[in-house]
Amino acid sequence: MLHAHRHSIADKTIIELGAGGGLVGLAVAQGSQTTKPLIITDQLSMLGLMQQNIALNSLEKRVIAGRLDWGASISPSLEAHFSTHASLPDEQFPDVVLAADCVYFEPAFPLLLQTMHRLLGPETLCYFCFKKRRKADWRFIRAMKKQFEVGDARYDDQHQDKRDGIYLYEVRRKPRSNPVHQ
Repeated sequence: MLHAHRHSIADKTIIELGAGGGLVGLAVAQGSQTTKPLIITDQLSMLGLMQQNIALNSLEKRVIAGRLDWGASISPSLEAHFSTHASLPDEQFPDVVLAADCVYFEPAFPLLLQTMHRLLGPETLCYFCFKKRRKADWRFIRAMKKQFEVGDARYDDQHQDKRDGIYLYEVRRKPRSNPVHQ
């Protein structure tokens, strides 16, 4: 991510889903030229660990920890960091969504998709990384591909990662079709 896409995320609003301890978000904040606070999110039970890891890495000015339960509404305190886009001026979206290793608990798949629908605006790019472990993982990816535009993210060693069952996708909202009036 940092090697191949570092420049494409500079000066962007970034949120990480299912951050756990925050490794991915902290690494991106540390290794990129982001000028806006990067938001790492997870359930309430992980909030203390995320905050502790932010402090241990001296990233208090660059990273914010927040609670985000998949399927629930986004808190106004998190949305305040998002960008407003010309195509939907009444809604705010992050520029980049990071989702690493979020495909692990099948009952949460619909909630994750619901959260992605809320966060992916017309100009939002989601980097979605997962390791294939079970058949259910592919069911999630198929559902995601039906609901979003999904393509392989390009980077060095991509072929080796795929042999190891690791995939990095670029995910975007599908364009809305405009009805034709006659």
